[in-house]
Amino acid sequence: MIRRRRPQREIPFSFDSFLDVVANVVGIILRLIIVAWAAGRSYHGPPPPAPPQLPTFDEPVALPEPTDPLSPELENERRALALAQARLLEETRTRETVHRQRAAAEGDLTTLVSRRNELEKAAKSLKPEDTHRPALSLAEISSRSKQITEEIAALKQAPSLKQTLRYRTPVSQALQTEELMFECKAGRVTLIDVSALIDEAGRTVRAKGDALRNMWDIEEVTPPVGAFCIHFRVERDTASSNLKLTEWFVEPLVSDRGESADLALAPGSAFRKVADSLDPQQTAITFWVYPDSFALYRKLRDYLHERDMVVAGRPIPDGVLIRSTRHGSASRGQ
Repeated sequence: MIRRRRPQREIPFSFDSFLDVVANVVGIILRLIIVAWAAGRSYHGPPPPAPPQLPTFDEPVALPEPTDPLSPELENERRALALAQARLLEETRTRETVHRQRAAAEGDLTTLVSRRNELEKAAKSLKPEDTHRPALSLAEISSRSKQITEEIAALKQAPSLKQTLRYRTPVSQALQTEELMFECKAGRVTLIDVSALIDEAGRTVRAKGDALRNMWDIEEVTPPVGAFCIHFRVERDTASSNLKLTEWFVEPLVSDRGESADLALAPGSAFRKVADSLDPQQTAITFWVYPDSFALYRKLRDYLHERDMVVAGRPIPDGVLIRSTRHGSASRGQ
């Protein structure tokens, strides 16, 4: 038996159902928007990366000062040049003095010649029949003329005025004897008792012996000796572990120090007391000469050369302190 199919009926459209669907869709969209907004408010993002760590460097190591192997030779050449310039200046001044004396002698000679000519003219103009007797007789005029002629002849035969300068042979050699130091500055000479200052440095080091057992180098200042003290540096020898003095420089403590040339060369002066008591065979003298005291140095050097003392001159620029290092050059005396 064949079943009869029912005809399909169209679903009737309902406006209420459509509004329900629209309301549900809008509600879902609003909920999604609210959820996204809340999630955005609470989101803080990933934490910022840590700053990169800067590289660390070790403390810079103090490098030793570069030394020029030619510096001792250059210093010797500078000292030799300064001494040569000083000698040239002294000889130039001496030559100018001789020229002035010679010009004065020539002027006196000209005056005497003109006077002789005047007297000769006056003698020739005299006549026997003159009633007035002249102030000088003819014999007196002749005698005076003869005397003037002899003086002129003596002046012509006299040697020219010259000053004899004595210098030792300009060949120097390193000092091998005990050395005594003086400072020549501002036209005044001052003793630098280096031996006593070095002894004070030794006592300073010995007084701090316990504190220096684990130290490799120290820098200290000595108590004053005279007008100076010294700043010194002591280093420990790596081979023997003994402390050795490696360098020092002199610091002046008194501005108005020393003696002028006249006072220093006068009997009983501080310079004469030291210089006159020295043995020329055992001790040499070194002068540290600043540019304003070369004239003082020459006077003191000539005085010591007369006593056969070995003298070394070491020019030093203004503003530079007297210094000694284990790499320095030795004094060279004449």
